[in-house]
Amino acid sequence: MKVGLIAFMNSGGLSAQTRRLAQMLNPYKILLIDSSGFSPNKKQYPKDYKNYNYTITKGFPKNHDINTFIRGLTHVLTVENPYNFYLIHACKEAGIKTIVQTNYEFCENIQAPWLPTPDLFLMPSYWKIKEMSKYDAVYLPPPINVKEFESARKTHKNKFLHIVGTLAFKDRNGTLDLLKAIKGVKKDFKLVIKSQHELPSNYIIKDSRVFYKIGNVRKNVNLYKGFKALILPRRYGGLSLTTNEALMSGLPVMMPDISPNNKLLPKQWLVPAKLNHIFQARASIECYSVNIKALTKKISEWIDFIPYNFAAFPIAIDNFSMNVLRPKYMRMFAQI
Repeated sequence: MKVGLIAFMNSGGLSAQTRRLAQMLNPYKILLIDSSGFSPNKKQYPKDYKNYNYTITKGFPKNHDINTFIRGLTHVLTVENPYNFYLIHACKEAGIKTIVQTNYEFCENIQAPWLPTPDLFLMPSYWKIKEMSKYDAVYLPPPINVKEFESARKTHKNKFLHIVGTLAFKDRNGTLDLLKAIKGVKKDFKLVIKSQHELPSNYIIKDSRVFYKIGNVRKNVNLYKGFKALILPRRYGGLSLTTNEALMSGLPVMMPDISPNNKLLPKQWLVPAKLNHIFQARASIECYSVNIKALTKKISEWIDFIPYNFAAFPIAIDNFSMNVLRPKYMRMFAQI
């Protein structure tokens, strides 16, 4: 079995996801995407892949890049989408199996069913897994290296964390709901809001308990050092690397009581939410808002005590550790 991986090498989430897949699978070949042409604010780190057999393509791979890359492979794994649907066509012609670890809201095949379909979709969470049943699709999340977040597990302090990351459509991470809830919290506490870029004025509140930290980090572990919990009133979406990494850092995560959070997290960490509206991405996506009073109440409770705070790391180990996921991936490759 000779697996090829298409990977990113910048400071974004897709890069973290594909870098860890490389660490776990040790692919036969890697095709690295240099995203500097369309993500100029993110540095490229090809040295992250110095121990692998890789080539670099400027931007998304062209047909000739693909033809060269797939020679000698039995499987090709890519994340989110193929980045050039010729990949699926060329692999089918060559008898090579294709696997896409997709994000439902960005799955091109839903919006354009005439496009070539990979042999298997990997669902990174249980969100929308029923809707993907018309395809060959299975739940298999991306891995996390347990050692990568070891130092964060040793530096817990009495501060809360909220990560905006890259500001996504419709305030995906629920920052505006969190700011509303903060106004009702009467107790003293500290909240740090982290963003990869400057935030609009409506995301800034003047509250001595709230601090903003803007910029990219080279190592994801540095996002989580020195905190007691992550507050993430996420409005929609399946895969949340932020959630998974926080759990691996030993941080409980406060989230809305919606899919896929209520499949992963203890009930005591969840906040009631209601459907706010539906928008169209590659498919129709339900967008939720938390109950602000309930969020305020839970934050106030967690300032003094977090129920089952010891459960975070075991949840991450059971669901995302490489030791648990590696045999599952290897079975998946063997069976398709």
